[in-house]
Amino acid sequence: MTPPIMPMVSAQQIDRFASHGYLVLPDLIRPTTIQDLRVEADMLLADRLSRMVASRTLDPRVTWWRLASGKPYVLKVKPVVDLSPAVTAVADDDALRAVVADLLGAPPTLMDNKLMYKQTVDITAGWAALPVLGEEVRKHTDAAYYATRGYPRVLTVAVCLDPCTEQAGALRVWPGSHRRTIEMVPTDNQGPVVPDAAAPDSAAVTLVAEPGTVLIWDAALVHASGSNTSGHPRRLLVLGYSPAHPDNGTAR
Repeated sequence: MTPPIMPMVSAQQIDRFASHGYLVLPDLIRPTTIQDLRVEADMLLADRLSRMVASRTLDPRVTWWRLASGKPYVLKVKPVVDLSPAVTAVADDDALRAVVADLLGAPPTLMDNKLMYKQTVDITAGWAALPVLGEEVRKHTDAAYYATRGYPRVLTVAVCLDPCTEQAGALRVWPGSHRRTIEMVPTDNQGPVVPDAAAPDSAAVTLVAEPGTVLIWDAALVHASGSNTSGHPRRLLVLGYSPAHPDNGTAR
């Protein structure tokens, strides 16, 4: 008789995720895998930047702007799964997918992927017409963005490649905010954001985490992050999963 498949997360963790909207899973990704991701993340960014500088053409995969100091600042590169074997291996990892399946209550399909950098870069970019913004990622949710693209339920999975300390701009979340309607207001360059009245700073939880930790949150959860003032990289591999259905393809 085939033994039953054991859940990758406990019933208590599933209940907590349902009520709070997020979960922190330390040491889920092996150190050797984290090192592979770091190497490929750095190579990938260097390649995209060098191509842009050589051609003086913006790369649609790269989200970047200029800080008030004039330094170019890279937030993310998206998508990356087709550029990095290490990213593909993590996105397809059976253990990680089993965790997501337990939280979704259905087999997952990969629908989003990106590398978050939050770092200044030393390149000549005077040719690029970039907006001037700060380093922080303002309070927001991603659920409406995904819903307009046909994904009504999405779980975001972030793999910490570096120490995610408060000084490095660790993720901040507002527990339970995914369970209520959240006001959003438009901005010129950063998309819709959540006003402070709808998500007071006093209600936030900062998710300090070590490399190899996996952070998972409901895409409807209010989240944000501050500036990286640590002097060190704060890279995340961010994957979005939705329930696999016959009308949106099989689980990757």
